[in-house]
Amino acid sequence: MYNNDLINSTLVPIDFSETSLLALEHAAAIAKIIGDKNQLVTLVHVIEGANFNSITEAAQIEAGSRDALAIEGAINRLHKITEKYTANSTDAVQYKYIVAGGKAYKKIAELAEQLEADCIVMGTHGSSGIQAFAGSNASRVIHIAPCPVVVVREKPFGRGYKNIVLPLDLTKETKQKVNIAVKVASYYDSTVHLVTSRESADDLDKKLQLNLNQVEKYLQERNIKVTTTTLESGSGNFAMQSLVWAQGKEADLIIIMAEQEKGWTEYIYGTYAQQIVNRSPIPVMAVTPRPELAGLIENPLGMGHHTH
Repeated sequence: MYNNDLINSTLVPIDFSETSLLALEHAAAIAKIIGDKNQLVTLVHVIEGANFNSITEAAQIEAGSRDALAIEGAINRLHKITEKYTANSTDAVQYKYIVAGGKAYKKIAELAEQLEADCIVMGTHGSSGIQAFAGSNASRVIHIAPCPVVVVREKPFGRGYKNIVLPLDLTKETKQKVNIAVKVASYYDSTVHLVTSRESADDLDKKLQLNLNQVEKYLQERNIKVTTTTLESGSGNFAMQSLVWAQGKEADLIIIMAEQEKGWTEYIYGTYAQQIVNRSPIPVMAVTPRPELAGLIENPLGMGHHTH
């Protein structure tokens, strides 16, 4: 089931590394995009390999548990972080935390499902030795998450998402990310930069250009500033090519689809989107496709939770 309202719940995996705390900075900002009351940001720390129910306060720690010290330490650190963000928040954004045990990427998706989170915001690298936040595992979260996932590597939130890059391909699902771009761009008065790859086959190239033109018109009708670019497919790896191009645009956010069964002739999820997630210094939002909305750019999709 989808919640097509704007975000009211954001989940942030925290391993106390600089990158995961940077992701929290982005999550706090994303919650503010809505500008409505009752926004909730939930921090979750997963103790890899441990087996215990989710804990939200020290009183719940089982006496004699081999993970008691780790749980208590995590709770103390999470409490300080949430206190700091609550004290500094001038908006109606609430912060809470959870400590959980298990396989990190599975537990993150599971909690997102249970909490009906509308978005997950996570760092790509943790420096604590837990591999759950390395690029490949961020991709695992994206594969099974019930909601969009924003992956942050190194870029601070700074001025906001003023430049948004929106790659378009030949998949039916590619336009489903457009309305998210509209919501973010409307809030930050952003410019949306549409980018696609030129196809050698004329019929495919025409379809790409039609997609590009349709999305450009859709954004213009909603008073969103937009640019369009077609990169030459013979210039090398499109993922790396588009990343270099995005950096040249001083992009603050790249929005992609989480799964692509087909796209550019050879660019499927495992080679294009995964490279973007793993290598982009720019925050990436991966949007989970909804098969029933394939090609329906007019549907008010936006960020939202769904069950598989």
